[in-house]
Order: sequence, then C-alpha cells, then structure tokens
Amino acid sequence: MFRGFQSAEEVFGVKLIASAEMDNALKLWDQVSTGRPPWTQTADGIKTINMADFVSCTRAKLTTLDIGIAISGPRAEFMQSVVDDLLKRLPDKLCDADRLGGMLLKWNGTSWDFVRPDCFGITEKDENGNITGAIFSIQSDQQDGSYTRLEWHRFEHGGSDAEGKVYVVTNKAFKNRTSGQNVTLGDPVPLDSVNEWKGMANEVRIANLKAPLFGYYRVPGSNIIDASSPLGMSVFGRAMEELKAIDIAISRKNDEVEDSKHVTFVGQSCIQYATQNGIKLPRFVQGLGVGVDNKDVSAIKEHTPTLLTDARIKDINFDLSLLGVKCGFSEGVFVLDGQTGMITATQVEADDRDTIQTIKNDRDALQSAIEQALMGADAMATLMGLAPLGEYEAAFSFGDITYSYEEDKANWKSYAQQGWIPKWLYLVKFEKMTEEEAKKLTQEAEQANQARTKGLFEE
Repeated sequence: MFRGFQSAEEVFGVKLIASAEMDNALKLWDQVSTGRPPWTQTADGIKTINMADFVSCTRAKLTTLDIGIAISGPRAEFMQSVVDDLLKRLPDKLCDADRLGGMLLKWNGTSWDFVRPDCFGITEKDENGNITGAIFSIQSDQQDGSYTRLEWHRFEHGGSDAEGKVYVVTNKAFKNRTSGQNVTLGDPVPLDSVNEWKGMANEVRIANLKAPLFGYYRVPGSNIIDASSPLGMSVFGRAMEELKAIDIAISRKNDEVEDSKHVTFVGQSCIQYATQNGIKLPRFVQGLGVGVDNKDVSAIKEHTPTLLTDARIKDINFDLSLLGVKCGFSEGVFVLDGQTGMITATQVEADDRDTIQTIKNDRDALQSAIEQALMGADAMATLMGLAPLGEYEAAFSFGDITYSYEEDKANWKSYAQQGWIPKWLYLVKFEKMTEEEAKKLTQEAEQANQARTKGLFEE
C-alpha cells in the first residue's frame, strides 16, 4: 500500500486493491536493492555488493538506449517539449521501476510525476489487469506545517460517450498530523490553504476518455507473488537466493584475502630480547606464544595462509550466470572474468538472444505506457488550453543493443570504397573531421589520383 496515508480508504470510501504479500515483496525488493538485504550480518562479515541494483540499472540502461520520440502534427511543438522533459528523466526513473516491478507515469500540467508502486493506491483494474483507478498523494510544506493532497482518478458511469463513462479526478487536502516520526492525515482543509494548489478544482469530470490520464509501466512477466495483483515483479524478484549466495561467496573470498597477510611466529624469548635491546621487529613477526610450541620457546614458525580464490570465483561465476538467466539475460552476461577477444554483432545477436528478447519486451511495455501517458498529457493540454487543437503522432526509436563500433566503421568504409556514399561522409562520421576538412582532403586525394592516371597514359 502507498505510503503516508493509510486512511485514504476512509477518506474516499473505497477499498484499495492491495495484498500483504505484495506489500512485503515491495519492501523486500527495496531493501535488497538499496544495500539493506536481510541476509547481511556484520558480526559474521556478510556484506552486500548490491548486485540487485546493478542488474536493475543494466536492464534499464539497455531498455532506454538511444530512445527517441518524434512528435508530428498541429500540436508537435508543445507535445515535443512534453516528451523531451519525459526522456530527460526517464533512464534514472526506469532503474527504480525495474527494482520495484513497475512505475506510473503522469503529467501534472507542468512536468512529469514518476510514481513508484509503493507510493500510490489502486482502486480499480479492468479485466486484463490494467490499472484504471488510483489514488495519489502530493506533499507540500508551508511555513505553518506540511500538507497532503489526495488525488483520486477513476471512471464513473454517467458519461455521454458510447460506453456511458466519464473520467473523474477528485482532490482533497489535509494538514498533516505529526507524532514523533509518524506522519498521518490531519483535519481536512481547503485546497486554497496551499499556494501551489490555489485555483485547483475540487473535482473535474472529463468525457470521451478511453484510458486514464496516466500510464503504468509494468515489468513484463507473471507475478508469482500475487497473481491477482496488477503490479509487476522486480527484475530480480525470481533470483533472491542467487543474490544471497553471491553476497556470501564474495564476502568469504574477501575475508580470505584480508586474512592472507604473511605472519612469522617466534618464541617469547625473541620478543623479550628485542624489547630489552630496543630492536624493532618487522610487522609480520608476532609472538605471545601463538602458533609456537611452548616447550621450544626459541622456535620460529611460518604461517602460510591457504587461498581458495580460484575455486571461489568459479562458484561466484556460476551464481552470477544463474542470476543473469533468472533476471532475463543470456547465460554468461554477468561473470567476474568477462568475455575476451573481438566479437561481431552477429555473434552477439546469436549468443545474447535471450537478452535481446527481454529488452524488446521491456521496450514494448515501456512504449505502451508512454503512449497512454502522452494521451493523458494531450487531454490535459486541451482542458487547460495549453496547445492548439489537433491530433498528434508519436514515432518511437530505440538504439541497437548489439551495436559494434568497429563493425559499423568497417561497413561504412566499404560503402565509401564502393562509391555508395561520399568518402568525406565516412571521414566525418568515424575520423572526427569537420565537413570542410573532410571534403578538402577528399578533393585533394581525387586530384592526385587523376594526375597519376593521366601521367601513365601520356607516357
């Protein structure tokens, strides 16, 4: 359930679609991916390297690689500015979404709200599990205290469209009540009590909407925590045991390395002699009888630690590879040793087909959520009179995750040699020349070639 206002159900008289299982899962995913997994033990030396966050950010980075949205139509200028604001902030926000199984996108009239699944309440879903009703909380701090505005979006019967539904947004404001570190809803107050909410309507009714004003990006895949929940699974939600095993294995390996310092144990008489005569012993010499036969006080014994680093790395690589597979990547994407040597894009596409398919599914889900969120922004722009009337079209583009710079360079060089493209264009794209420099150099080379060819024929 979303944070800070569990009494929202009473405020609107509606039952939220939530379950204790999903609430607990969201809290666990958040803890694991922010460096606070339950299996860390300071006393036993078990720390975390936070692979959960790394996996989430890697998947988000590939999903948003070179993402672009081009808007055309009468509203192109306004909608393009809305899209550019979205794309500027999307990569970082998508990392949070992958950590927690999803993210809600909503344009608020001036910018974008990216709402985590544990920060809003679901009031309604359709037969396909899509979220059609939700309550959001917006916080504001004033000199006289903090305030909360609850914003409830839903469809109601009674509209004039074919489906007989109208979209309703209800706003209610409250002055928060603080008790220690606990913040709860206090008494209701007018919306005008907060400067930024002045002029806002208590309720807005919109006809002819086919979808909510928000879009929800749900991480693709079934929800094994709560099959009835419209929320998605974290990208690492199926690999908790592997994350735990990796943290334990790496902690143990690091302990071995830390304990591998060379130590020479000597008899206590040697220590006493050195102390009495002001002799400074090397740091690796230790006494106190540790490791020394008490009957032979002059004995010298070497401590040679046994390092199992190679064996541990093999075990860690197994867990890393299994982690990657269970998080939607191809086998071997996450390993300590890594891949070596040159590899072509064709090989990457063949070897990493699981990764490619996972990222394609993520991109499809993200595009669908953005398209719906843009429809909401378009509807709000019409209500607020922010842009000329008219339709718009959005064209999406994504970068190729199998892209190889060296292979692309070789291909373009071949195009230039065969005359399919101007040679100066290759120099600009891959040799970092200016267009003027490249054209001048190309012209000089062509003139030199023509002179040599002419001389041969004259002779």
